[in-house]
Amino acid sequence: MAGALVGAAVGDALAAPFAGAPPGEFSRRFPVPARGSRTEMCGADPGRFTSAFTRTLEALIDEEFTFPDQLCGALAGEPVEPVGSDFADVLRRAIDGQRDAMTAGALAGAVFGMAGIPMRWSSVVHGEAAGRSWRLDDLQELAATLDGHPTPPYDPGHIPRLGPTEVLPGIWAGNLDGARYSDSSFAVISLCRLGEPFGHQVQRMAYLADNDHNTELDVVLEDVLADMAALRAEGRRILVHCHGGASRTGLVLRAWLRRTEGLSTDEATEVVAGRWPYLGLWNASFTAALERLA
Repeated sequence: MAGALVGAAVGDALAAPFAGAPPGEFSRRFPVPARGSRTEMCGADPGRFTSAFTRTLEALIDEEFTFPDQLCGALAGEPVEPVGSDFADVLRRAIDGQRDAMTAGALAGAVFGMAGIPMRWSSVVHGEAAGRSWRLDDLQELAATLDGHPTPPYDPGHIPRLGPTEVLPGIWAGNLDGARYSDSSFAVISLCRLGEPFGHQVQRMAYLADNDHNTELDVVLEDVLADMAALRAEGRRILVHCHGGASRTGLVLRAWLRRTEGLSTDEATEVVAGRWPYLGLWNASFTAALERLA
């Protein structure tokens, strides 16, 4: 459900600046993925809900929304063939073809899941509905409720602040509060739930659980590394963090070395451990993902 709901919000906001544009305008303006500080999520207020999504969200809250048959099938696990090879391709085709991007995003999100939605898009969705403000975390909490698994609002609790510390050239590390209270010029890569949003201009949220239940770990890792590469190419200082700054943060730091320096998993681990003493190695699925990384 989270993929469908967030996918609908993303599709709605991504398409809004192209309303009334000629067919193919999205691909003309963005012929390749825009992963830096300025992305395809453009317009006066990038990521903001339109009135159409606001009405949909309020109907969901009031239990008055009728789910399309195809979306119901996808949510039930039935095989559905979206028009595109992945979430981004589905949205590109929908916007270029002047089709309903909110519906296309919902279906693609149901098929490809939250992990398949580019974090540069999902991280910025926001708006007001039902008398309150909404961001990515709020949509995910509502999705859990709609799925029959309500969760209380996230409380990260109090943890001693770690970092930010420059671990690799241009790449800094920290824990949740180390990142939250860091200089706002950092481009932040968040790998955990946040509680209150940060005030940084550039922040990407790629939620990973610190266990072996990340079914699309490779997809998420590729998305994170590609965005990091684009942000570094702009000269941005990148701050990577998770709740404790240990396992998930260490995964991305080591993956960055694997990808950019060609180090083996063991070599990357040795380098990071020597520069970030909080590195956690208890998650075997993370090490396995590093071995698969090209």
